[in-house]
Amino acid sequence: MSDEFQNRDLPGIDRSLASDESIVKTHARIRREPSTAFPVLFFTGSAVIAVIIFSWFYARRYLGEENSYLHERADLALYNDWQERPRGPIVYDYYAIGESLYTKMACVGCHQADGNGLPGQFPPLAGSEYVVTEDQAVPAKILLAGLVGPITVKGNEYNGNMPAYGLGLKDHEIAGLVTYIRNNWGNEAGEVSTDRVAAIRAEIGVRSPYTAEEL
Repeated sequence: MSDEFQNRDLPGIDRSLASDESIVKTHARIRREPSTAFPVLFFTGSAVIAVIIFSWFYARRYLGEENSYLHERADLALYNDWQERPRGPIVYDYYAIGESLYTKMACVGCHQADGNGLPGQFPPLAGSEYVVTEDQAVPAKILLAGLVGPITVKGNEYNGNMPAYGLGLKDHEIAGLVTYIRNNWGNEAGEVSTDRVAAIRAEIGVRSPYTAEEL
């Protein structure tokens, strides 16, 4: 080994004790010591990549042509305008509502599709005094609260139990059923409105079934 190399100042080496063996060990220790350069580069690079990704998403959401944020705000504004729009009265097709309910509920099973009922068991609705009466409240009350006891319809006696539908049907549905039976099978008694049914419901409240005498 040259004198020039031996005279160099090496970290961790006592020049007075320097030898080939100590120099080799010192170099090996230096190579084993961790470098601080890699962690710094790694975290710096990761931060740069994160900033780039965030900038891309931000630009796409808030600055791009397909600005989803602005679209969401616009959709919300349109929805609020729609909610605050002037609203007119709801127009119901009472006959169609009543026809649908009549065929889906127990009505058709008792009073039959032709409205003639079953002799001795269920009274007819076609031509019934309780259906075509000028007092719209009569059939509405029967549907809302039910009917029990003997009743005479078109000269024939019946004694059964008409269930109440006031708790199960809304005002416009009751109005639909009343309108349907008052204007079908040759009946021509006019339409009954939701407001009329609502007024009748408020008047009678929740009560026991009617008897024929109470109507």
